[in-house]
Amino acid sequence: MVTGVTGYVGGSLVPRLLEKGYRVRMLVRDPKRLAGRVWLPQVELVHGDIFSRSTLDQAMQGVSAAYYFIHAMISGKNYYEKEIESARNFAAVAEGSGVEHIIYLGGLADPEKEIGLHLRSRIQTGDALRQGRVPVTEFRASLIIGSGSISFELIRYLTEQFPVLIGLPWMHNRTQPIAIQNVLDYLVAALEHPDAGGKIYEIGGKDVLTYAGTINVYARLRGLKRRIVILPGFSVNLMAQIAGKVTPVPARIAGPLLGGMRTDSVVHDDAASRDFPHILPMDYAASVRLALECLSPASFETDWENGASSFRIKQEGFFIEGQRKHINAEPESVFRIITGLGGRQGWLYLDWLWKLRGLMDRLVGGAGLRGRTSFDEIAEGDILDYYRVEALETNRLVRLRAELKAPGLGWMEWRIHPQRAGDVLLTQIAFFAPKGALGFLYWYLLQPFHHLVFSGLIRAIARRAVENRNIG
Repeated sequence: MVTGVTGYVGGSLVPRLLEKGYRVRMLVRDPKRLAGRVWLPQVELVHGDIFSRSTLDQAMQGVSAAYYFIHAMISGKNYYEKEIESARNFAAVAEGSGVEHIIYLGGLADPEKEIGLHLRSRIQTGDALRQGRVPVTEFRASLIIGSGSISFELIRYLTEQFPVLIGLPWMHNRTQPIAIQNVLDYLVAALEHPDAGGKIYEIGGKDVLTYAGTINVYARLRGLKRRIVILPGFSVNLMAQIAGKVTPVPARIAGPLLGGMRTDSVVHDDAASRDFPHILPMDYAASVRLALECLSPASFETDWENGASSFRIKQEGFFIEGQRKHINAEPESVFRIITGLGGRQGWLYLDWLWKLRGLMDRLVGGAGLRGRTSFDEIAEGDILDYYRVEALETNRLVRLRAELKAPGLGWMEWRIHPQRAGDVLLTQIAFFAPKGALGFLYWYLLQPFHHLVFSGLIRAIARRAVENRNIG
């Protein structure tokens, strides 16, 4: 059983376990947040709450090993008490249900020193799990590096946006970041290591850096020049509020994480390397490069599609703006209209703005509006004005990658979902991955125009599809 699957580590672990041939059950409080996960049909799902013994007992029946990835920081000031309570509840039900092994991922810190409340909670959560009779394998990790990890997203968004970063004196403390790939290696290996039960393992990557060093390395890999200015009187709360505004991480989560930087977070016990010698920790630069390779809409899972008619979010290095619309038409008709956009046919809505953008691109050395490779049909790799067709699934998906001269990478995507009533739900999404401060400024300046054009475009597609159906 895996808990916390709507979080980063839990959601990343499930496909690894399925690849290894394990049967997987999940306890989920809000199943809607798993919408779009490609592995969802392969798992058993129990809808329930960690504080409900009845649903916990149901979830643990027949389970040999249970992963515990529960965090309560999002709940606010009393998260510490809730985390300890949920861990005790989990341990008691696991013992009564015959679970043989609990595997837990906590935080890396020296409990004998003055550490932040977040890390103290992570360590005492492990202690609470061990109060039961079920053997617990606890892994303690510092910053986890991967696209979607809260730690990495803080580094990414802050470094990208600010040429000069204001930092706390704690930025000179040391950390040992670990790639998400290595974290998953350890979590899966614990199932297959008979002596891992009852042990605590400190895990980290190959490099030990200062927190400031993690920012400097990221900036270098992205070709950015960044300077860090330490302000001794700068408060954690103020920094958390800033992070909450400019990154995808809410202030109430950023605060505890930033507070955890007040001491070193490095490996002192090499038991993990002795017991799992086949796992070779990556260096920090390699883990960042792997995270940056995910800078594509193809790497997204769609749990952010929450049914709203429009959405605008920051996630995994992207600005994402989307609209959804029910259309009384056949999937084939909607697909045909979308694949007919561009070239001499135009863009259905404010076509002159699309032409103006193409002209501006040509003036700065870009390709501008290039027409279409084919007048009638499109295929993957085809040119469509200043886009190139990146992905195409007949009557289901169209994804175009922008080849504009811009401080970042852009895509347009349409997903066609047939409905039981015979109509379709069309989701139109614009993705932009900014590079550096100029990329963020570019998006913010153009955002009003994007919203106007994109919302008008999906309405025009819907209107044309309905007209064609009525004519037919």
